[in-house]
Amino acid sequence: MKKSTTGLLLGSALVIGLSGCATDFQRGGDRAGGTSTASSGNAWYQQPVVCGIAGGLVGGSIGYATSGESDEEQGAATGAVAGAAIGGLLCADRSPEPEPVAEPMPEPEPEPAPVTEFEPVTLDSEVTFAFDSAEIRPGAHQTLDQVARTLRDNPNLRVRIEGHTDHIGSAQYNQDLSQRRADSVRDFLVSRGIAENRMTTRGFGEEQPIATNETDEGRAQNRRVEILNWD
Repeated sequence: MKKSTTGLLLGSALVIGLSGCATDFQRGGDRAGGTSTASSGNAWYQQPVVCGIAGGLVGGSIGYATSGESDEEQGAATGAVAGAAIGGLLCADRSPEPEPVAEPMPEPEPEPAPVTEFEPVTLDSEVTFAFDSAEIRPGAHQTLDQVARTLRDNPNLRVRIEGHTDHIGSAQYNQDLSQRRADSVRDFLVSRGIAENRMTTRGFGEEQPIATNETDEGRAQNRRVEILNWD
């Protein structure tokens, strides 16, 4: 058989064999879920390095068989290089690169709970107390019960209870009366289940008027008990 004919046969064998190698390798990767790497358990003859070596050997033989007598060595070398390249390409892993996995978005920081503040409540002394008395009248119970509900629903709240009078009478007497009235409001809230340590009381007497003491209307406004937020 002539060398050219031998070269063609070997070339055909190289293409068929290496194509089968690549096909088997890709099918094996498909069966394994698309991960056809050397570490995935494929047969040794399906590795690109092995295919490259085999291609080099066969390509060298083809180059030798198809070359003339004067350039046998050059033909063999050229064929070996070409065969190795072709064998490596045919058996190279063509499985697609895995899609990058998106990192989960960080959870937003929880917003701090809003701080509840107590809405000030002003008790009219003419309604809340009898004249010259610190005893709470029944007409003030509804308002104070609502204050107690607010405090029960918001355990973080604390309140200041402040008593005030007009300027009729001595300053010391007014001071004592305003303190007794503030304490009386505190005691009522304690009777409704509010802890005493959530409240503080103070009597200011006539020191902090909010209206003139020269008229009946102004003095009535100054006689009051205020329940305020205690920071």
